[in-house]
Amino acid sequence: MPESAAVLRETNFSLIDWVIVILYPLLSLVIGLYVARFIRNMSDFVVAGHGLGVCLGIATMTGTELGLITVMYSAQKGFNGGFAAFHIALAAGLVTFLVGVTGFLVYRLRAMEVLTIPEFYEKRFDRKTRILGGIMMALGGILNMGLFLKVGSMFIVGITGLSSESWALPAVMVFLISLVLAYTCLGGMVSVVIADYVQFVVLSLGLLVTCFLAVNKLGWLMFSRRLRRTWVAVVSTRRSPRVVSAGST
Repeated sequence: MPESAAVLRETNFSLIDWVIVILYPLLSLVIGLYVARFIRNMSDFVVAGHGLGVCLGIATMTGTELGLITVMYSAQKGFNGGFAAFHIALAAGLVTFLVGVTGFLVYRLRAMEVLTIPEFYEKRFDRKTRILGGIMMALGGILNMGLFLKVGSMFIVGITGLSSESWALPAVMVFLISLVLAYTCLGGMVSVVIADYVQFVVLSLGLLVTCFLAVNKLGWLMFSRRLRRTWVAVVSTRRSPRVVSAGST
C-alpha cells in the first residue's frame, strides 16, 4: 500500500483528468452491455448482421485505424519530416478507396456468404486448411495486438507521469485488455462498430480542436519556419554522402 500511494503521488494528472481517462474506456463497456440484447445469432455477433452501411463502415474503419499509436507516430513523423508524413495516410487511403470502389476480393467473399476468412479456406480447400489458417491468423493477431497493447499502455503511463518500473504499466495493460475482451464478447461486432464510431467522433473533434489551438498558439509562421528548416536538413543529409563519396574517389 505505501508503494502504491507513492506511485500515485508521482502522477501529474488531476482528479478531472483521471475521471476522463477512466470514464471514456468504460463507455465502451456500457455500449457492449447495451447492444448485447440485439445479438440473436452468429451473423449478428461476427459481422453485425451484414447491416453495416457505407457511412458507418467508413466511420468504424477510420476509428479502427485512427488509434492512439497512429496519432502519436503521425505527430512524430510530422515533427521530423513535415508534410512528407502524409504519404503513409495517402497510400493507405488510396488503397482502401480502390478496394471499396471495386470490391476487389471482398465481393467474392460476400457472394460466398462466409463470415470469416478461415471459413473461406474450408470452402476453397478443406477443413485442415481452415484450422491451420485460423491458428495462424489468431497467433498473428495476438502478437500484433499485444504490441499495440504494450505501446499504448506505455504511452498512458508516460503521459500520466507514473513510473514505468512500478505496477502501473501491468495494471494499465490488464485494465485495457479486460475492457476490450468484455465489450467484444458481450456485443460482438455490433459493440465494436459502435465503440469505433464513438472513437471516430471523439478523435476527429479532438484533433481538429488541438490543431486549431496549436496553430493559434504558435502561429502559422512558426510552422513554416520549422518546415523550411526540416526540408533543408533533409536535403543536406541526402546530399552529404554523395559529396563524401565524390571527394574520396
